[in-house]
Amino acid sequence: MNDSADATVAAAPAGGERLEVAEPAAARDALWDDWETPPRIPGTPVLHLDGFDGPLDLLLDLAHRKQIDLSRMSALALVEQFQAGMAELAHHVPLERRADWVVLAARLVLLRSQLLFPPSAAAADAAERDALAEFARLGELADARSLAGWLQQRPQLGIDVFTAAPPEPPRQTGYVALMEACLFVLRGPDAQPEDAPLYQPTVPDLWRAGDAIARIRKLLALHPKGGDISAFFPEGPAAGPAQDLKASAIVSSSLLAGLELARDGEAVLHQDQPFGVILIAAVVRQQDGPPAPQP
Repeated sequence: MNDSADATVAAAPAGGERLEVAEPAAARDALWDDWETPPRIPGTPVLHLDGFDGPLDLLLDLAHRKQIDLSRMSALALVEQFQAGMAELAHHVPLERRADWVVLAARLVLLRSQLLFPPSAAAADAAERDALAEFARLGELADARSLAGWLQQRPQLGIDVFTAAPPEPPRQTGYVALMEACLFVLRGPDAQPEDAPLYQPTVPDLWRAGDAIARIRKLLALHPKGGDISAFFPEGPAAGPAQDLKASAIVSSSLLAGLELARDGEAVLHQDQPFGVILIAAVVRQQDGPPAPQP
């Protein structure tokens, strides 16, 4: 076999033929390997970036015409690939052409870096003001957090500490009250202080539930079949400033009296529909049996 062939001869099993097993060939570059001088030298290094795969001069032309998004491309990857291409072509490209490549790469990096800065001075000032405002807000937030932490560590009222009852204020009195107290002491133990005035609130003259119960019992004893509860109301109040109040007291007291009598088993209340007429009747008690409502 030829010594330059990428194959080896494997020992065949007993009584068999010898087999040739090919070894995997080493990775080769079709442009550079086995050539002292490359058959074709690229005009500029070839780059493989995010969103672009081609020569450097084409990328720069597309960037100048704004037909490609440079913001997607990493400036670090661009520089590293350009440096690798320069090193690979160092022995095959004249120095003048490599200098032109450096100029192209510098212009491309400049375009990429300009995307990091505001497009105008006014936008730069606005961005600076926004940044300062954001820094101030972050500083206030840090101060608020530190203050909240300090307050959290303080003893909390009702949890860690408790307040005592406030002391009673000292009694203040005049010279006349002091002389009266001295006179009371000089009179001896048989002296009685004057009776203090009692507070007696004024009770308005209204129809009460007790009066309504007595009136309904009296009328049901005379008329067991009863009727509309309004027939058990007393005479209406005379005209006056408290006329509405007295009328409301008559209605509410009579209704409450009817409920009390129904609870005690003395009367029966009936209403056909909501907000309708309320009928009341006496309960007739049968001998040796439960009470029966009056029909």
